[in-house]
Amino acid sequence: MNTKQMLIFKHFVEAQNENAVAEKLGITQPTVTFHLKNLNKEFGLPLYFKKGKHFNLTEAGELLYRNANKMLNLIQETTDMMEDFKQSKRGTLRIGASHAPIYSILPSAFKNYMHDHPDIDIALTVDTAPCIIEKVKNRKVDIAIISEKGFNEDELQAKRLQENPLVLAMDKRHPLAQKEQISLEDVQKYRFIIHSSGSTRESIDEWRKNNFVNLDIHMESNSISSILTTIKDSNYLSLVSKSALFHHPSIIGKTLPDGPSPSYISLLYRNDRHLTSIIQDFVTLIYNTNED
Repeated sequence: MNTKQMLIFKHFVEAQNENAVAEKLGITQPTVTFHLKNLNKEFGLPLYFKKGKHFNLTEAGELLYRNANKMLNLIQETTDMMEDFKQSKRGTLRIGASHAPIYSILPSAFKNYMHDHPDIDIALTVDTAPCIIEKVKNRKVDIAIISEKGFNEDELQAKRLQENPLVLAMDKRHPLAQKEQISLEDVQKYRFIIHSSGSTRESIDEWRKNNFVNLDIHMESNSISSILTTIKDSNYLSLVSKSALFHHPSIIGKTLPDGPSPSYISLLYRNDRHLTSIIQDFVTLIYNTNED
């Protein structure tokens, strides 16, 4: 199997149409068909089968698709690095981020980086921490800044930048806003709007389980912006990471009674990832931003 066949197979799986693959790669449809047939013939087993208007992958096809993606990403990464060595610059820096750092350390870091590197574009991918971890592993992003509570991935390197505890979030005029210490009984008097997924939801569930707390949940969302906007000027409460409140002066965070184990804002990259000078510049900037 060669690189061209991997590329054709990848796009065929994603587009589900030979003509679309041909158009995207600038080749003819018979060429696409020829290479797909050769792949099945080369491995001696079916990689996919047609079901209605779509193609479903066999178990072997799923494995080939995953590994082809990894190999193509590695080839592209290597090509980019060679260009780095040749020109001492790079066109695009691919960064992954979970939601917590987007609302704290990253906005100012991006502004400073783009000011110092006007010829470098930033391709930012924002998703839940588990999804971003997978993108780092599969080389779809160069580095990542995520909120994490610990994970076991031997191929990844994590550098913790700051603690990011779970806090009780409320409007600054909320009835609980003036209380110095908030009890579990206080918390259970109000309705909640909370995260539906991600590392913050994991912390929420840990806290509820450890303290046998039944929250009156009125709404769940995967958008921190919608959560904070909804609790503003209301008596709703939420549970969010402290960093999420960075740019929301009307929302305050109170220490959570018997809070869960802390999470952290961390820098993440592959152990075998060559950190070019452009990536190193961003890493240094992140560390400096964190110290300010």
